[in-house]
Amino acid sequence: MIKELKLLNFRNFSELKLESLNKENFIIWENWKWKTNILEAISLLSNNSITWLSLDELVKKWEDYFFIEYKTNEWSKISFSYIKETKKKVFMYNNSKITKKKFNQITNKSVIFSPIIMNMMYLSPSLRREFLDTILKNSFDNYDKLLIDYKKIIKHRNKTLKSIYESKANKQDLVFWDEQFIIKANEIYKYRYKIINFLKETISTTLEYFSWKITNIELIYETKVTEKSVEKSIKKYLEKNIERDIILWKTPIWPHVDDFDIIIDWRSLSHFASRWETKSIIIWLKLLEWIFIEKMTNRKPILLIDDLLSELDENHKNMLIKKIEYYQTFITSINKLDNKNIIKI
Repeated sequence: MIKELKLLNFRNFSELKLESLNKENFIIWENWKWKTNILEAISLLSNNSITWLSLDELVKKWEDYFFIEYKTNEWSKISFSYIKETKKKVFMYNNSKITKKKFNQITNKSVIFSPIIMNMMYLSPSLRREFLDTILKNSFDNYDKLLIDYKKIIKHRNKTLKSIYESKANKQDLVFWDEQFIIKANEIYKYRYKIINFLKETISTTLEYFSWKITNIELIYETKVTEKSVEKSIKKYLEKNIERDIILWKTPIWPHVDDFDIIIDWRSLSHFASRWETKSIIIWLKLLEWIFIEKMTNRKPILLIDDLLSELDENHKNMLIKKIEYYQTFITSINKLDNKNIIKI
């Protein structure tokens, strides 16, 4: 559990030190006090991000670096610093430099709740894929690099497709990238099906909250492959659709375009469910996210809840607060709460 947090030259803070942090921590102040920046620092220290800003944007104006660090209740120290001019990142554990890989292995993972999450089922499928990929990056140390390598291969394959279309290359030049694409896509699906199968098996627990109002709920994963024949499916598709891919200059299928939907009483959550039903199920999906991460890593993740309570009615608010009591939680809000560990900026 995090007991202290220190920020130097991070966003609007020249220096900020928060001590005696508890299991539940409510960061209360007006919107212009930049409460989210505190959560962003914690998320970076857990290899995650709330704002997804570049590191340069996280350095305080007129400064050249930032430094963020937390101490645990065992008084271990984990820190991350970034120098803007040289683009140098430094990860440290108990004042000794460590690799990014080691940093990812020892740091606490985090689960992020923010208002945009409440629109996950309404907005672009990319938001739902990001939901799955974030869970996997927090659960498996090598997934982040695998995803980066996969995107690079798609970029090279699409570039080759364009060259073939422009008669600057021939189809034989595509063989290498197709082989690499199949290998990486297959690896991603091995992880993707771990979380998909977990969600399929556990999504029915949502019925506990709905009681008699809903009788059936299931998750549908929308993909062109079957779990037991991924490589064969991809190879067959690539061979069959090579002419279309050349004309389009893109690889329009597989992990980077898959999607999922939630079906409640045979109605699509994204198209026909009420706002109340959707909020309830999304909160439950986030609950399953931290359960999965804990199961895969054997460590409880930190929960970061950014200005979400104002988006929820009392029923949903109580539902969330009740479920998070076993995890260390940082919650930003503009409203004061009684009998809580209040942190004023």
